[in-house]
This record gives sequence, structure tokens and C-alpha cells, in this order.
Amino acid sequence: MAYSKLPKFHASMLLVWPGIWLLVLGEFGSRISPEWLPWLAPFGLTHALGWILVAMGLFWRVVSFRWMKVVVPAAALAVTWPSFNRVFSIGDGFVVKAQTEGWGLLTFNVRRLDEFEWLEGELTRAELAQWLRERDEVVWCFQEFPSDGKAMLSNVQFSFRKQGHRLVAWPDGAGPAISTSLPVLRSNPWMFDDGAGKGRVMELDVQSPEGPVRIFNVHLQSLYFSEEDYMAVEQGPTKEEGKRLWTMLMKAYEGRALQSDALREVMEASPYPVIVAGDFNDNPVSYAMRRLTGSRVRDAFTVAPIGLGGTHLGTIPGLRIDGVLVDTTLACTAFKTHQIELSDHRPVSVNVWSPSGETP
Repeated sequence: MAYSKLPKFHASMLLVWPGIWLLVLGEFGSRISPEWLPWLAPFGLTHALGWILVAMGLFWRVVSFRWMKVVVPAAALAVTWPSFNRVFSIGDGFVVKAQTEGWGLLTFNVRRLDEFEWLEGELTRAELAQWLRERDEVVWCFQEFPSDGKAMLSNVQFSFRKQGHRLVAWPDGAGPAISTSLPVLRSNPWMFDDGAGKGRVMELDVQSPEGPVRIFNVHLQSLYFSEEDYMAVEQGPTKEEGKRLWTMLMKAYEGRALQSDALREVMEASPYPVIVAGDFNDNPVSYAMRRLTGSRVRDAFTVAPIGLGGTHLGTIPGLRIDGVLVDTTLACTAFKTHQIELSDHRPVSVNVWSPSGETP
């Protein structure tokens, strides 16, 4: 009796096949709404790891002269490159002009200006004030800006008026706020429907040098973990804690999915070019971010310097959950993740302009 010959085992399989599974699960997780399969959503966080594993396996096979075995991993890397490029920038996106072109926009989750002294309270605000004085962007988008934030910054001798800016703050409690030196045509703070969670949006029409632009400063659904919850994650939760934290995680993914659908609908109705900036609370390979960037905007991260551009100062290194999405009729350059620690987020800035040089 003839027996089929089993394929020979090669150690590169320990890299390639787990990596491919992570890629597949990550791709499905970013395309299927967490409303339907919520357990897929977290695999967006491991997509980049899968890509790296497959790349390492491919390199191993190449240097081992296993030419017939490079096709599958090479194809997997090629197909999933657009998703990996959301996590790791090589700066190959928009038309690149001089770093001084266009007008600047900054986004920063200021974590309530450290009013509860997670860092150093008044000293943190003083350092933030000094940092802002040195900025030259014409639009600043803040998230978690407290209702008395203007007074808190005034106590450390910072004035928006002296910077030539007008502050449009959230009307009740902490929320998104926009400070700008551009003429404000219209402002509209709004929240998502109750069924979509607690996300907030500050919508502002401004007169840019090239025409009206609609800016959405967003803060999508958070995990709402307490300090004890984060401690449980770091130290290892009990069975009951694990169930509760998993439920909170799934609800947050579902909330951001609903919010991204609603935000996309509002964006598409805008008569002006749109810019979406803020704290998305989700990784770049997620359903929410794919929904947003699958519309009329692109991620400005494509013109970032080579690297991860991580914005969240947490347990996952290099995690980017803040950013700027720019209308496809606009171009940008000088994307930068600022290496300061005045919050649990890092600020991001970018220059924007109309590549045609005409009013959008």
C-alpha cells in the first residue's frame, strides 16, 4: 500500500502559521462589527504582531533557501500590508510639501488638565501652559477638557486670547473643546444616541485660508476602567473580575462601532471638507477606524516618520489611539507625535492644505 508522504517540519512554521492566524483574525475583526462577533474585535491589537511573525518566518525561509515555501507568507504580507501600514508608518502617503506648508492642527487628550493630580497637578498645568505658548498651530483640539479649564489655565498665567485663540468649550462638564485663531462660522456640540454609549463630539466650521472646513473633535467610547481595574489587569484578575472586565471591553468595542457608523453618516453629509481629530480609544486595525477611514477621510498617520507613533501611555507599548483623519480633497504633512508626558496621552499635530491651491 502506498502512503502519502508527510510534509517535512521546519521551525519557521512556528512563526508563519500562528502569524497568519493572527492576521486572519485581525482582518476579520476590523471588518465585522463587534455587534455581531464582539470576541473578534481584540484581535486588531495583535494584527501587527502577526505580521511581524510572518515576516520573520519568511526571512528564515529565504535565508534557508526554501524558495517554494516563501509564496504563502509573502502573499499574506502583501495582502495585509495596508492594515499593517495603519500601525507602522513608512511615510508614503499624501503629497509631501515643505514642512511649513498649510495650517497646523493639534489634538490632545489633556485628561481633565490633571485636576485630580494623577501627575503633579498645578505643575503639570504650568508645563502644559508653557508648551502651548510655544505652539503655532491655528487649531487645537482638546479632549477631556474640564468645564473650568479656562480658569485652571489662567491660574498658571495662560490666556487663549493672548495666543490669538478663541476657545469653544463643551457646555456642561468635561468634554471636547476647540481653540482656534481661525474665524468660527458655526459650532455644534453633540453626543451620540443613548444606545451608542457616551462618546462626545465638538463640531466646528472654520474659515481656513483656503475655504470653510468642518472639524469634528471626537472622544469615542472609553473603557471606563477604574484604577482598581487597571491594577487587576496588570496583576492578573480573579475569575469574577475577568468576566466583568471582559464584558466592559466588549461593550466599549460595540459602542465605538455604533459611534463610528453614526459619525460617518454625519461626515458624509458635510458640505465642506472634513477633518476628524481626537481620542478614538481604538487601535488603527479596528472596525471603528476602518469605518471612519473608509469614508471621505484618510489617516494623516501615513505621512508620519517611520515608526509606531504610539499615543497612549499605558501597558501596551506603541499603542496609537489618538490621531487626525483628513478629507481626501485635502493633503497634509509634518505629522508628529509629541514626546511629552503631561497626560496619559501624547498630543499629535499635522499641517493641512488644499493641494490644488484652490478653495475646497
